Amino acid sequence: MPDHDYTMTISLNVLNHLGLNLYSNVPAVLSEVVANSYDADAERVEITVDPGAGTVTIIDDGHGMTRTEVNDRFLNVGYERRVDGAAITPKHQRAVMGRKGIGKLSLFSIANTVEVYTARDGELSALAMSVPKIREVLDAQKKGTSKEPYHPTPLATDSIDFEQGTKIVLRDLKKGIANAAAALRTRLARRFRFLARTRSSSSS
Repeated sequence: MPDHDYTMTISLNVLNHLGLNLYSNVPAVLSEVVANSYDADAERVEITVDPGAGTVTIIDDGHGMTRTEVNDRFLNVGYERRVDGAAITPKHQRAVMGRKGIGKLSLFSIANTVEVYTARDGELSALAMSVPKIREVLDAQKKGTSKEPYHPTPLATDSIDFEQGTKIVLRDLKKGIANAAAALRTRLARRFRFLARTRSSSSS
């Protein structure tokens, strides 16, 4: 048995350039999350923006992840599903949109805490990632005082009330979300417009 449930390996340079400094606004980041749900063959994605609580919650009904997949894919920065022959999704035969896990790193550009709850094949997994703690671990690696990778905090799975899919909760937000919902609709309409065109062409 491993000493830790979850392990992320990432360099400080990658975190800064492909995570913290890659995206400048909430809608851009959330559109990346929706793209990941699309790649997971999700048929429905729900996004709840709560300015009062200062949280954003994204839930999809995609294929979800097992504990092994969380570590080997979600927490494996740079994992490229196309290399594993997964350029097309298994259920809906969609061309994969995400590339090299950059979309998940973008979450750190708008939130200091990222919680992930996921279910697949009867296996439930839940974890929390903290930007300050990731920086602390990476700084120690850079100084040579530690070689230990970052280990996300395991969370209770009691709140997972779905059989398959993934829920992401963004907390301790760094950016305002008062107008995020309206801007997100515009962003998603622009990004996924090609899908509507494709369906229209195939049905005509």
